[in-house]
Amino acid sequence: MGVGAFTNALKPIVKGLFDTATTKLGEGLFKASNTEAGVPLAKSVASNAVNNMPGFYGGGFARAKAVLVGGAKTAHNMVMEQLDPVARKTREQFGISRTTQGVAKKTIKTLESPKVQGIEKRKKELLKLNKNITRATNQGDEAKVAELTRQRDAIDAPSLDERELAREAGKEAQGQLSYQFMQNKLQGTPSSILDEKFMDENYFGVLPLTKENFSDMQYIKYWEMERLPNADNIMSTFFDRVKNAWGSDLNVDNAQMFVKKTYASRASANIANEINTNAKADARIRKALMKRGKGFDTAEQMQEYLTKELKDPPSFEVREGALWFGESFKSSAKELGGVNLQTAILPDATAIQVISDVQDLFKLRMPAGQDGLSLSIPLFKNYLKTKAVTPEQKVFTKAQKVLGEQRSGLFDEFNVMESMRTGDAPAMPAGMGGMSSNQTALVKEIAELKPDSLTLDEWVTYLSKMGIGASIFTPMAEGMLSGSEK
Repeated sequence: MGVGAFTNALKPIVKGLFDTATTKLGEGLFKASNTEAGVPLAKSVASNAVNNMPGFYGGGFARAKAVLVGGAKTAHNMVMEQLDPVARKTREQFGISRTTQGVAKKTIKTLESPKVQGIEKRKKELLKLNKNITRATNQGDEAKVAELTRQRDAIDAPSLDERELAREAGKEAQGQLSYQFMQNKLQGTPSSILDEKFMDENYFGVLPLTKENFSDMQYIKYWEMERLPNADNIMSTFFDRVKNAWGSDLNVDNAQMFVKKTYASRASANIANEINTNAKADARIRKALMKRGKGFDTAEQMQEYLTKELKDPPSFEVREGALWFGESFKSSAKELGGVNLQTAILPDATAIQVISDVQDLFKLRMPAGQDGLSLSIPLFKNYLKTKAVTPEQKVFTKAQKVLGEQRSGLFDEFNVMESMRTGDAPAMPAGMGGMSSNQTALVKEIAELKPDSLTLDEWVTYLSKMGIGASIFTPMAEGMLSGSEK
């Protein structure tokens, strides 16, 4: 297939990506799936999709612009990957697209730039000085407090934008890697580097979406769920409500569930904080319950109170001795988008919550693949009390830390190669941009990924696409190879 034929195969996809209407984009993708090159090209589009699209959830002109810009970048990277045999082999060998590797390179360049390094240095100096000022104040050493305060005031404190610069880079990298990881799973693209070094850092597990697997999430933090006499029924109701909330956007008969960790790092989604910050109905209910200051005898009493107290109450439902409601909101995390939150409130004001997010491509179903659903484990809080850290939670947190330290051993080979390049002793990189040390190491490794050398057959395939006859190239290459052997 020469350049002309190859370009014709791309047309339905590229045309769709440049259309500002996402429905037209979908028509382009799925029309392309019926062509000879459809499935691999559809996978290339999905793999190269830009995850970070500012303005996409803004509606109107902002949304149209985000789709246009994101579609243009996606189309460009997809076409360049198809035309670049090295980029193509990188995706085939590692499951890492041109887009994802580009984000990794950009992230490391940003985080290691003199500007960001200077900002981070000032932040650390100010943090250290503030701690020392507090210590000196507690000790009653006024002279030391005055001297440390003078040193602190002499440092140019980073602005809000400067403080967010590094973390935004880290969040963009984690969002793109999450998208790449899920897209690979949903389209059946193997990626040992993400399976081995990304999944356990960010997810509790990836499983077929079934009611049984969904219910099993209760055992991750078993000590919280086991106090419920009807935990299985609670989880069954959560499953039904999540399924109904997404409706036709989620095919539960052919989907995978991605069970996210609640707080993998500052660059990843802090799910509990996302709820407390962005869930408006949850905030209004919390305010109303705090105003009352005490629980109820039954969920029905709570429903009656909240229905009267709230100006515009959500649609409530009483099931399994709990008051249920749902809402949707835009997450600030790059690996999540518009999420759905389902909440069950017990009469004592204990809330059990599950966040979900359907994995899609520009708000469209994943072409040539399954549906995907990101999920939080059941999260507990009480609207009237501060949550205490239990002994079980302390052990769980410590175990997660130990497992993270063990996973750092996966980067030993890369760290040795880095030491040969830099001349420093092999060591794990410090966490940057809000990412953990392991997350930072993976972004650096992906930025520097190089596939194995192209084989003769791969060169022939590439040059055939470019319109250079294999009948000319193959004898020439074979002659060169046989000549080198002599």
